[in-house]
Amino acid sequence: MPDPTPLLLVGAGGFGREVAALVETLNQQALTWNLRGFVDDDPALRDATVMEIPVRGDVDWLTRQTDLSVSLTIGDGSARRAVADRLTATDLQPATLVHPTVSVHRTVRLGPGTILCQGAAPTVDVQIGPHAVLDQHCTVGHDAVLDAFVSLRPGARISGSAHLEQAVTVGAGAVVLPDVIIGAGTTVGAGAVVTEDLPPDCTAVGRPARPQ
Repeated sequence: MPDPTPLLLVGAGGFGREVAALVETLNQQALTWNLRGFVDDDPALRDATVMEIPVRGDVDWLTRQTDLSVSLTIGDGSARRAVADRLTATDLQPATLVHPTVSVHRTVRLGPGTILCQGAAPTVDVQIGPHAVLDQHCTVGHDAVLDAFVSLRPGARISGSAHLEQAVTVGAGAVVLPDVIIGAGTTVGAGAVVTEDLPPDCTAVGRPARPQ
């Protein structure tokens, strides 16, 4: 059996703790990851422990490390993108983490660094870009495209052939109807229903969702 892969989680907030629990669950199935600790830029967390897991340093410290895998466990997609840009010149490898409850069909394409939490359900012919996050009990319909750094909050519903551009966030319980395109950087509020295309860099709320 190969040795478990050393892993650091970048972001020690609420979502980081959820991903740490995901890693523990994966290791109960098969010892895959050696969770070395968290990385966080918050000075208040320097030399701290979170869930009895040490905070090793900040992102500048991380850029000097080698022979590690990393998972960007920051809830905000734009913030994940900023960290990914800082790590571009390193040899750190993005870890793709998929909860054991998630079934990934052979036609689903996962980009490096994606995180699929408990109960997430991509169906068939779905494309999910690098460092995207599907939180608990999201669904993604056939032929949907989720670009890099997309964030789906718990219970979000993405219908078939929808396209979410880079760093889109879809709030908890929100619904995106078929064939809709959501522009890069847009946030869809919790419980909203998106019935038509949305422009980039806006916040849309309501039923139907409208930019504010």
